[in-house]
Amino acid sequence: MEISVSKSIVDGSTVLKSGSGTFCFRRLTPGALLVTITGNDQGQFGTAALDEIRLEILRHGKLELLVDAEHAELVTVEVSQEWTRFFAITREQLKRVSVLTGSKLINLTVAIAQHLSQTGNLIQIYSDRSLFELALAKASTAQVIKNARS
Repeated sequence: MEISVSKSIVDGSTVLKSGSGTFCFRRLTPGALLVTITGNDQGQFGTAALDEIRLEILRHGKLELLVDAEHAELVTVEVSQEWTRFFAITREQLKRVSVLTGSKLINLTVAIAQHLSQTGNLIQIYSDRSLFELALAKASTAQVIKNARS
């Protein structure tokens, strides 16, 4: 399956689309990345989605990752295993991972990845959008304050 990649000049976002799945990556501030996932990820993205996150880590050293998976519908076991490996390998470069889920299946998938990656409290799972929005605002504000002090 082919992956279509588009970049927005307006907000600097990168969008990956393939089949019925979409990943949108938007840098909130240097060191804070919002990833919005919709539809299905059955492996059609290969490593492209995680590569986008790795690039942000390379650019900024430590990264606060916020994942809006409220409209994600399906993720295969293989894809879940890749994310689990990613979290385990990059845990030292991740400040915090906040994940908004919209279904019990996605919530369970993220909870299993959280447990198997042995990342402790690094990954926070939200089922309430308002609480996720608070984490999003905090990540954006904290990074702006940090940058102003530097």
